[in-house]
Amino acid sequence: MPFTRNRLIWSGGVAAASVGTAVLVWICSESPEPVYAGKRLSAWADEVCTLDRLANMVSTSRPQVQAMRAIGTNAIPWLMDELIKPVPLAWRINQLLDKQGVLKYRVATAPPYPYWHQLRARAGFWALGELAEPAIPRIVSLLQREPEFAPSALAGIGAPALPALEWCLTNAGPYHTSRRSKATLPGSAIGGLYVAIDLGRISRSEAAYLWPTIRAWSLQKTNSDAAYWAHGLESIGLGN
Repeated sequence: MPFTRNRLIWSGGVAAASVGTAVLVWICSESPEPVYAGKRLSAWADEVCTLDRLANMVSTSRPQVQAMRAIGTNAIPWLMDELIKPVPLAWRINQLLDKQGVLKYRVATAPPYPYWHQLRARAGFWALGELAEPAIPRIVSLLQREPEFAPSALAGIGAPALPALEWCLTNAGPYHTSRRSKATLPGSAIGGLYVAIDLGRISRSEAAYLWPTIRAWSLQKTNSDAAYWAHGLESIGLGN
């Protein structure tokens, strides 16, 4: 019995040490957060994300946007980490609990949305705008992994990202994500492009060469998101 108990204690110690090591490695692998005016980048990103509308997230009159732009390219590694973070464990547990009708208990959740990390990454790229151009190749490498948010992040960077958005228009997917059973790149890319043009981040003349491809999506019956946003671009004069 003592031998068995000692083995259990030893095994438990090894397991605890392994978990501790894994947590330490995870913490050390996280990109360090820049600080501006005494606040961490994550705090500024939270504030930008809660500005509600993308129009506010690109307004350089907003102190939150000014702070993000002051941090500049130093924000890119942290924003990239945010873009690929999985759904928090509490949200995943609640998703499982929602599939049954016996237990009423739900785990307290934070952040406010299961995809909060992706939302604030996107907000950060929209705030940075053209300053985030060096991030384009890395965001492109994540398009199939994050087909909902990566194209919008590209659109927020502006005209330098147009070739990457063009690639999205011709690579439909679908791609499976942790938040939806499947998502397609064209709908996200055209939607992001619509907002970027509407807010003046990309001019109509710069994006005009994409119109034939976008118009083809407006006639598509199999991708309602792409068709919807394509009609939206037509309504603001991209095809004229």
